[in-house]
Amino acid sequence: MKDWVNHWLRFATSLWKLFNEKDCRQRAAALTYLTLFGIVPLVTVSYAMLSLFPDFAGLQSKFQDQLFSHFLPQSGREVQKYISSFSEQAQRLTGVGIAMLIITSGLTLRGIEGTFNSIWDVSRGRSGVSSFLLYWAILSLGPILLGAGLATSTYVFSQKLFLGGADSFEVTSVFLRVLPFIFSTIVFTLLFIAVPNCYVPLRHGIEGGIIISIAFEVMKYLFGLLVARSSVQAIYGAFAVVPLFLLWIYLMWILVLAGCVLVRTLSVYQAATQEREHSDLVAVLIVLWHMYKKCSLGRSLRERDISLIGIKFAQWRRLRKILQKHRVITQTDRNEYVLLRDLNTIPLVEMAAWLSAEWMPSGIPIDLEGLPWYTEVEQRFTSARESAREQLGITVGELFQAARQNDNDGGPLGLGHDGSEKDEVSEDKNETAGENQKERREDSSGGLSFVGMRNKCLR
Repeated sequence: MKDWVNHWLRFATSLWKLFNEKDCRQRAAALTYLTLFGIVPLVTVSYAMLSLFPDFAGLQSKFQDQLFSHFLPQSGREVQKYISSFSEQAQRLTGVGIAMLIITSGLTLRGIEGTFNSIWDVSRGRSGVSSFLLYWAILSLGPILLGAGLATSTYVFSQKLFLGGADSFEVTSVFLRVLPFIFSTIVFTLLFIAVPNCYVPLRHGIEGGIIISIAFEVMKYLFGLLVARSSVQAIYGAFAVVPLFLLWIYLMWILVLAGCVLVRTLSVYQAATQEREHSDLVAVLIVLWHMYKKCSLGRSLRERDISLIGIKFAQWRRLRKILQKHRVITQTDRNEYVLLRDLNTIPLVEMAAWLSAEWMPSGIPIDLEGLPWYTEVEQRFTSARESAREQLGITVGELFQAARQNDNDGGPLGLGHDGSEKDEVSEDKNETAGENQKERREDSSGGLSFVGMRNKCLR
């Protein structure tokens, strides 16, 4: 029981740290402003998409009611009236105005995608056709799916009226009560999975969608109580709808970003007992060693693998920036990592200098030359630098090749963290050929050739 509690405490701590490190509160504030800027264009475009289908004709008012009842508390009815009025006026715009609406909608969605990518540490956002297809899918399929949901709920409700007393178990009543929660779960799940420009495990996306949907319903209920019992209306009068709406949108984005952080943490978190305190140099060598072995099999290294080999997530985020800066590794479209540079070209002493610019002082500052101990210290540092260059002149590739050869000869294992190197390689080799081919195709879409990477690894 104690271990279980400690496990979830560590998980909650990791979640809170990542939420703060990603500045989610500031990002939620920025997205609140962006939402105010883009909500009318988004609703207008959604109405236009819905009107293209004759079966959904006349559902605009139900669309509004369903949308605002799900995503706004009871106090948001005034906001619904204003947005509906603005949207009706926007539908009478000319071609140039409609084009501006679509562009504004695209910019809003792009800002949301950029925030999600930042949480997932994805440096490259979508561009070109992939970006267009995602935004078009959101603007077109979203209203269509909602229309289908409205039609379904209308049909179920009509069946309830038709059955009358025959529905003794009140199955339809239960379904109608659960339907909003199902709808919210689907929306949040798709948001967490589809928006980031990387691979997100479906299971973690569904788990995050369910948890955030529950939290969303609780937050909506509590916000309604707060508004009903507060004196905001008495202070602001008719103007109270503005600060309340701003506060609600901000809380909504806080919840959504917390859900994104939750899904990210679920994807990479491992029990803290598997993490060890390593120096930066040792941590980098451990990661590159595992990446080197994966590369020789034509595979990439996942963030979950990095947690499993004992590297703290916060330390890895910092070291990853250094390795990417010097083009040692690169990130694929699946948010996995492969070698980009031949390790035989990286001396160990050079890598040590990357990780700490002051790991070996290059000399004594000139303003200290008058001190009596200056000459002695300068000579010792010069001797130490020459010795370090000699001892650390070996390249990372040579180090790993010697370790691999020693491993194959039955000698001590290389830079493993738990003595399970052979088991790991065997496990990689035993994975199905179909899965290997699938991952190669997907990772190759990130602009990488696994054949070229493998040749570099085996030099």
